[in-house]
Parts: sequence; C-alpha cells; structure tokens
Amino acid sequence: MKSIRFFYYLFFVFALFSSIANANPNSYWQCQTQDKELYEWTATNFYQKVAINLAYSDCKKNSKFPESCSTSISSCDHFVDGISTSPLWRCTTYDRVAQPWKSNYYRERDDAALASQAFCKDKSTVPETCYTNTATCENINVGAEVDGLFGGVNW
Repeated sequence: MKSIRFFYYLFFVFALFSSIANANPNSYWQCQTQDKELYEWTATNFYQKVAINLAYSDCKKNSKFPESCSTSISSCDHFVDGISTSPLWRCTTYDRVAQPWKSNYYRERDDAALASQAFCKDKSTVPETCYTNTATCENINVGAEVDGLFGGVNW
C-alpha cells in the first residue's frame, strides 16, 4: 500500500515539474500595485494570482504608506510570447460637420466610446450633434485579437 502511495506521489511531482519546465518563459502575467503616493510595484509570474500577490506584497513591504496599497485584476497584463494580450480600444465620434474626435486608448470599448463623445461635446463647434457608433471603435492591439469559434474559416 505504501508503494502505491509513493508512486502516486512520484507521479504528482513529475507532472508538476514537467509542466513548470515546459512553461513558455515569454508567456507570463505582469501586475502592478500602487500606494497613495502613486508609487508602483510590478511583479511577473506564470500565474496571475501569484503576480498580483507578489506586487501587493512588495508594496506592503516597501511603501511609506503600506495601508494605502491597492491593486486589482484589471491592473494585470497577460503576455503571450512577449506580446501583450490586453485590448487597447480607440473610438471616433463625429459631429454634423464630419469632424472626427478620437479618444485616448482604453481597455474597455465602452470607456473609449464615452471618452470620444465627451471630447467631441467639449471641443466641437456643434456639440449637440456629436454621435458615436461603436463600429468606429478599433482594437489596436494585434496581440489581443481573438479569432473566435470560426476563426480562420473562409465562408
């Protein structure tokens, strides 16, 4: 009975180390934590939760105000083969005179759409005519593109 447990243990250890050895070193999570002075601590790891906990721990140890350390899952970027997979959305709003108003880059498409519309309403000569169609939004991060269920299939 002990020999069976030993083989299970040996198999588990082998499986664990083989998965770690086969991990792509260019594929990782990078997470940031910041304190109230806006100092940032960054950590990387193969696992998102480990990276976020390491960054948070560094902040707690090194910040002048450790109680102000904060982080979230949205402060993490996933890199595959060294390329970020986080989306970067930019939207365009048009007014009646066809003036384009482009937003800054945002991780969420809706945030980019709202930002471009606010920019238009603030700067346009005809702000009441500002209109945003999400079809004008583009994700400029090629690494974040997902082919979907039928990706690569030509119909």
